[in-house]
Amino acid sequence: MKKLLIVFLILFFIIGCKQEKQLETVIIKTKVIEQQQNGIVEKQGEKTKPIIHNSVNELPVAGNNRLIVIDAGHQRYGNNAPEPIGPGAIETKAKVTSGATGVITGNLESQINLDVALKLKGKLEECGYQVIMVRTSQNVDMSNSERAKIANENKADAFIRLHCNSDDASSAKGVLTIAPSIDNRFCSQIADASQLLSKYVLDNICQTTGAKNRGVMISDNMSGINWCQVPVTIVEMGFISNPEEDKLLSDDNYQDKIITGIIKGINEFIN
Repeated sequence: MKKLLIVFLILFFIIGCKQEKQLETVIIKTKVIEQQQNGIVEKQGEKTKPIIHNSVNELPVAGNNRLIVIDAGHQRYGNNAPEPIGPGAIETKAKVTSGATGVITGNLESQINLDVALKLKGKLEECGYQVIMVRTSQNVDMSNSERAKIANENKADAFIRLHCNSDDASSAKGVLTIAPSIDNRFCSQIADASQLLSKYVLDNICQTTGAKNRGVMISDNMSGINWCQVPVTIVEMGFISNPEEDKLLSDDNYQDKIITGIIKGINEFIN
């Protein structure tokens, strides 16, 4: 009888140890899963920082089928033929220029503008907007007045014109937007709305990218604005003449941040 009791106690002890080990394993596995979910990994008692995924911020579906026209500024080859800077103007400017070239990357401004424009189109449509593209190719020949005409004829709720900035000083950097003044002799009726659109877009781009905010530039000499009859903003996304910003402007993640800022700005303006 004593032998049976001893055997029973030994078996009970062995089973208990196994169960305890199984429970310990479950606890450890659960802890590892928890760490993975929280983006934390422990190594030899040290904790690394949470894993941060660089993705575009979630944006609400807030478009309500409102129409946005996007102009990827410039084109592969410029057209220096003159056109009036506004309806009925005597002063003229080149119909369209080819744009600047990246000081480090050698990338064409016209191509960067187009890359961002195509991405912006897709994201805007996901957010419930209708979108018309002024161009979807580098090989076009469209003047600034012709580009504005597309936005006007389609009665766009907002006309977004994408550009990269350039300056003789390589230290110049940051984002700015351009809008007409309330005294603009060609389009004063859209000045208030255009300035508001420009401010919302600018502030949100700078918030999402961390770029320097250079403010809303008021100009009445831009033919791409003067021919407009709908709210318009020229977005100078950064300086392609600045080594750091030149590289950023061709970076997919940075472009996504710019796009997020533009859409947040449009949302504020529209809604």
